[in-house]
Amino acid sequence: MRRKECERDEAFAWEVLKHSVYATVSMAGPDGTPYATPVNVVGDEVYKTLYFHCAGAGERWELLKNGAPVCVTAVSTATLIPNAFTTAYRSAMFKGRAEVVTDEGEKMKAMLLLCTAFDPKGMGRFDEVMSRCTAQVIRIVPEVITGKEHEMKQPPKSHSCKNE
Repeated sequence: MRRKECERDEAFAWEVLKHSVYATVSMAGPDGTPYATPVNVVGDEVYKTLYFHCAGAGERWELLKNGAPVCVTAVSTATLIPNAFTTAYRSAMFKGRAEVVTDEGEKMKAMLLLCTAFDPKGMGRFDEVMSRCTAQVIRIVPEVITGKEHEMKQPPKSHSCKNE
């Protein structure tokens, strides 16, 4: 990381993920074409694993189903700082390989984590919804985890830009 003063530890990254509304998963196609898409993702800190769900068809599925290398980014805070030309933020990045979850017990655990995180009030219908669910679950065991934070308590007093 270039700006070491902004670097944060793994615990920070997991906390950012927990408080993000969504994350983006990025990968490349076989020809190197970039592909990124927003996902609802949850982390299981105990097993150092990320989970998200997707349909078992379409471009995302075709790229993920064979173990694509992926990068998941999450942002829990982003606030523009007036008159400072910058943003205060808290972000995290998880790099690893996508794996399709085939074990039904793990798939149900992942869906329970996802539904509890994103629709806690709907959990009374969890069994009913899962009985007809056809979603695929993707697991990512991160090989690299980084957190980054930029805080500004107050804008700088002045900026000077010079043509040099």
